[in-house]
Amino acid sequence: MKYRNSLVAAVASAIVLAGTPAMIPSAFAQNAQDLVRSLSAPKPKMRSFQAPSAKEQRVRSIVESIRKGKTRQISVEERTEVAEYVKEGELPSVDIEVFFEYDSAAITTAAKPKLKTLGKALSDAKLKGKTFMIAGHTDATGSDAYNLSLSQRRAESVKTFLVASFKLDAEKLVVIGYGEEQLKAPDKPDAGENRRVQVVNFAAE
Repeated sequence: MKYRNSLVAAVASAIVLAGTPAMIPSAFAQNAQDLVRSLSAPKPKMRSFQAPSAKEQRVRSIVESIRKGKTRQISVEERTEVAEYVKEGELPSVDIEVFFEYDSAAITTAAKPKLKTLGKALSDAKLKGKTFMIAGHTDATGSDAYNLSLSQRRAESVKTFLVASFKLDAEKLVVIGYGEEQLKAPDKPDAGENRRVQVVNFAAE
C-alpha cells in the first residue's frame, strides 16, 4: 500500500526550464504565459541543419510509436533513451505539482487550477500543434512495478483532463510513466521532489 498524495515535486522546490533547475517562490507562481515561455524555449544543443543523429531518430521512433498507440508500455531501455535525449538536448520542459487521491490516479479538486493553467498554455498559438511528453515520476517508496504502473496511470489522467477540458489533440500528448527510474533527487530517493509530472516539448524548433 502506498502513502503517496502527489505525483510531483512541489513547485515550491523547482521548475525546469530548458533542462536547467531554477528556484521560484513557494506559491504556484506560474501563469499560462510563464509556461508558454518555458515550453517554447529553443533547443540549444539539438538545433542544427544537419540530418537527425541516430539517437534522435531512435527517440523519434519511440515517441511516434507511443503517439500512434502502437504500444502501451515501452521497455526500461526505451524509457531511458527518451529521458537521456531530453536531458542531453535540453528540451524545453517544466515540472508541475499535481495532487491525486491517495493511492489513486484520480485528480483532486486542488490540482485542477494548475492543470487548467497548463491547458491554457498548451492551447496557446505558440505551442498548439506541437508534440509534448507528459511523464509521470514517483519516489522510490514501494515496488518498482507498482510505481511504474501508478506513474503511468497518473500521467494518463493528466492527459485525459487536458484533452477533455481543452480539446487538445490526444495524439500530440505522449504519455510515459517512469515510476522511480528517473529520480530528480537520487541522493534522497523517498523525497517529495521526486514525485512529479514533467511536461516536455518535443517540437521546440
